[in-house]
Amino acid sequence: MVTRCEQGFTLIELMIVIAVIGILAAVALPQYAAYLTRSANTACLSEARAYMSAAIARLANNEPALSFTPSACLAISSTPVVADYAAANTITFTVGARGDADTDCNAGSGVCALQ
Repeated sequence: MVTRCEQGFTLIELMIVIAVIGILAAVALPQYAAYLTRSANTACLSEARAYMSAAIARLANNEPALSFTPSACLAISSTPVVADYAAANTITFTVGARGDADTDCNAGSGVCALQ
């Protein structure tokens, strides 16, 4: 009686594994792109909130306004001055390259939200 030893995977088994990996990648990559967008938006929102809190505290103590050094946000529409706080003007923080929603902050209250 002669028995045959298995020595590897068949072609169909390898093709099934590749197909399963392809399906998983097709589901995961769009989710990853959405995650990158949400995280860029949230990082800019967090940076805007921190800046506005510090700027309001400095102006309440009659100290000069802060300069804005962007990291998560690319730019600020205008550096807040005392007049902005008195009039409660809206200050816009432009989100970085991966984000899709800028952040608006009310200069009077310091409340920030995504557009």
